[in-house]
Amino acid sequence: MDDTNEPLPRQRVRLTYEKGEAIKFIGHQDESRLWERTLRRADLPLLYKQGFNPQPHIQFAAPLGLGLTGRAELLDVIFSPPVPLAELAQRIRAKLPPGARLHALQEVELKTAALQALTIGADYTILLFAEAGEIPDGLIQSRIEAFWAKSEEWRQRERGGEKYRYNLRPLVFVLRYDGYDAQAEEHRIFLRVQLRSGATGRPDEVVDSLGLDDFARTLRRDRIYFADRAEDAALMAAYPVITQAEVAQPDASPKRKPRKGRDRKPARAVEAAPGRKSFADKAADEFG
Repeated sequence: MDDTNEPLPRQRVRLTYEKGEAIKFIGHQDESRLWERTLRRADLPLLYKQGFNPQPHIQFAAPLGLGLTGRAELLDVIFSPPVPLAELAQRIRAKLPPGARLHALQEVELKTAALQALTIGADYTILLFAEAGEIPDGLIQSRIEAFWAKSEEWRQRERGGEKYRYNLRPLVFVLRYDGYDAQAEEHRIFLRVQLRSGATGRPDEVVDSLGLDDFARTLRRDRIYFADRAEDAALMAAYPVITQAEVAQPDASPKRKPRKGRDRKPARAVEAAPGRKSFADKAADEFG
């Protein structure tokens, strides 16, 4: 019996990694290419999708914007045939560029739900670099108190070439000043936001809302919360679930330009699967 045409077994591996200072100014597309190159240089059997322009089976939990770092980012990769986890870790670590660090990896079920469909929240540390006295005592705390006193904080984003406004305030669950580290010369602010499709709180916009955008800073994502993790779901249950409709500006839906020419056929609508968003839209939610 000839088994040469039978597909090779597949393996889905979840990587937990760090995106550090050295690569914080690369966007999500460049980061995706970084991981593809790393896995190819490690000579691993990365599985590619079929089609005219095959793409690797690489899936991020949530993209990080330019200038943001992440301590525990998640990435799913499919290999075929499978490779022992210890060998995977060794070969990946040997080829990762400076600024990227592999913390751990584990094998997950092939049919596991997409990571980006499971995100519900995230924790950030905002680091403002300043010499002692450069930021007046009490200024950061007073700005935070002023933010909490608001019921609305309207911000503007852009997706697909269309600008729209949304209310940032309900998407912020925790915002507190954790003090000044004189040795490191940095002020620390803790931030917890919602991270859901169409309704995500962005740390850079929180900094701008506080009027602190002129100071040198690092925005670091420390943790992502997922709906399928009991511990995460229990913690995030203390906060309301904010929908996209609740934070969208009323009567501010984007208006498309009329199509010219009576003989032009209407563009065919491309519908996403119910409850799913494209990776591009997910990236727009995160950093516009």
